[in-house]
Amino acid sequence: MSQKDPICLRRTYCNPLSIPDIPRGDSVDCRHEKEHEIYRSIADPSVMYHGGKWYLYPSYGMCWVSEDLVSWKHVRTEPYNMKYSPTVIGWKNKFLMTSHSNGLYVSDSPVGPFEYLGDFILPCGKTKRFADPALFADDDGRIYLYYCDADPEDERGLVCSWGVELEKDDPRRFKGEPRVINRFCSEHFWERSGPYNEDAESGWIEGQWMIKHKGRYYFIYSSPNTEYKSYCMAVYYSDVSPLEGFVCQMRNPLTEHRSGLVSGAGHGCVTHGPDGTLWAFYTTTLCAAHIFERRIGMDPVFVDENGELYCRVTDTPQFGCGEADEPEKDNSAGLLPVTFYRRGSVKASSESEGRSAFYALDESMLTWWQPEDADPEPTLTLDTEGDYVCEAARVIWRDVGLDYDAGIVPGPFRYVIEGRTSGGEWTALVDARDNETDLAIDYRSFPPVCCRELRLRITGSPKGITPGLISMCVFGTRKRRNETEEK
Repeated sequence: MSQKDPICLRRTYCNPLSIPDIPRGDSVDCRHEKEHEIYRSIADPSVMYHGGKWYLYPSYGMCWVSEDLVSWKHVRTEPYNMKYSPTVIGWKNKFLMTSHSNGLYVSDSPVGPFEYLGDFILPCGKTKRFADPALFADDDGRIYLYYCDADPEDERGLVCSWGVELEKDDPRRFKGEPRVINRFCSEHFWERSGPYNEDAESGWIEGQWMIKHKGRYYFIYSSPNTEYKSYCMAVYYSDVSPLEGFVCQMRNPLTEHRSGLVSGAGHGCVTHGPDGTLWAFYTTTLCAAHIFERRIGMDPVFVDENGELYCRVTDTPQFGCGEADEPEKDNSAGLLPVTFYRRGSVKASSESEGRSAFYALDESMLTWWQPEDADPEPTLTLDTEGDYVCEAARVIWRDVGLDYDAGIVPGPFRYVIEGRTSGGEWTALVDARDNETDLAIDYRSFPPVCCRELRLRITGSPKGITPGLISMCVFGTRKRRNETEEK
């Protein structure tokens, strides 16, 4: 297709990703005042491209499958919740899986069921489970495990990255002693703790991952804290082996984003796609109910003239795999938000105390517009203050009143987004009044329509849930004077 074709005719996505059936988070963390907050979360993604399909394995639930890297379907696995950071690789016409503080599993299918093989076995014969494990299969069939564990040279209690080869025929067993791949370095600002990387004496190395591309081994890791906007992924590489010779690439961090609805871009993976493409999947922060309340983003990865990886973390509509002519130059669909910060023109049919309509437009994951409980059809209307050719929209919902124990569970939100020019008739841009899919983040494209005013009407929500609208964003381009009324 031509670059001039309407966006609705081409596959696009927008971060944070529109993934159905986001599972319940069940983290307990001593830094949070309540140990058992009720919230949903999806994080720490590992992704495998196999047989023309993408398989997404995140924390809290598995797994999600896509044939186009845009639309995802939840295919429940057994076991379902592997807690944190599952990882899956192919092995002898089967599939191996492990996860945080877990042993090794095997299956005949990428979606399970997975059978437990046992804990990992150290050279001394003792068994052990590891934090943030990642499995890697080299071209020669040799298998490796990477994880984070205590740094024996650090008196502060910090961790570092380890790697070890596993036995081919019994991949539970270490083939030798593990080796340190990298450790905390205060000169690497992205590894320092804090939202501004202000703590030069403390950091955290986690989210280990390995990929081989054109003969070079790329070791990806995350730092420093999952709840901060400073959360990122960075890269070491080696031209020697998957266990030695690693140097920190100059072009770090690999993924980083410190503002807006996509903040933090840590703990994830880089995986191969079709036609030699590389894609990064990463964790983004939400952190309204819990520090481990998170979502997922993705973007293409490229290799520069020095063989170093680089990636642009995005928060506007992007082309799917194979859609852009030169994605390394620009993978953007060319659309920009037209609804943010319209404080003076936004109006709501009702507002709960402290939940202003403006909060749906303030580009924050921590605030939301909440209508009154008695509002029969909550409606949000705004003036963009100009004529824009609109082609896509994204809504982000908050499940107010969510209570799994009381039977108040997630489900589909139903709504319609409409647009019009000044004084004209309302035209439906997105009609989700019959929506049957649970989408906490719902991104959709549509045929181009010139609009100045936009309106969202909520027509239904899950039983017991009060709809909270974290964000209502319509994407478009400014209509020029010599353009016709509709593009």
